[in-house]
Amino acid sequence: MDRVTAMTDKHGPAEDNLLQLIASKEKELEAKVAQAKAEARRVVDEATRQAQAIRERARREVADLESAAQAAAAQEAQTLASRRLAAAEAEAQRVGSRASERMREAVALVVRRVLEGLEEQTAAREPVGKPVRAGSDEGHAP
Repeated sequence: MDRVTAMTDKHGPAEDNLLQLIASKEKELEAKVAQAKAEARRVVDEATRQAQAIRERARREVADLESAAQAAAAQEAQTLASRRLAAAEAEAQRVGSRASERMREAVALVVRRVLEGLEEQTAAREPVGKPVRAGSDEGHAP
């Protein structure tokens, strides 16, 4: 004899219906538990998918922000480089202008000194009186 039959034998038909009702409710509850577990699995799976999607979206946003930051840094570096280049070109222009001015002064100085040297050489070669010939009495006092 099984347990339900043994209980039914000891008890009456009303108790038999009660036991069937309990067994039926137990099966109902087991089905509801299985359904709740399946629903919980679906909820967990959906939450996992959503979390993965959020993580992926966050990764993309971080990558976009990194790209934007790198682009901004590169733009800032380019701006600074352009400013420095412009300053260097302006300084080179000023140096070139000063060099050009000094070159003119230097050329004038060299020309003046060369001409002075030529004048000194010419003055040293010219005799003060008549040229004296060798063996002549000219240029000597009697």
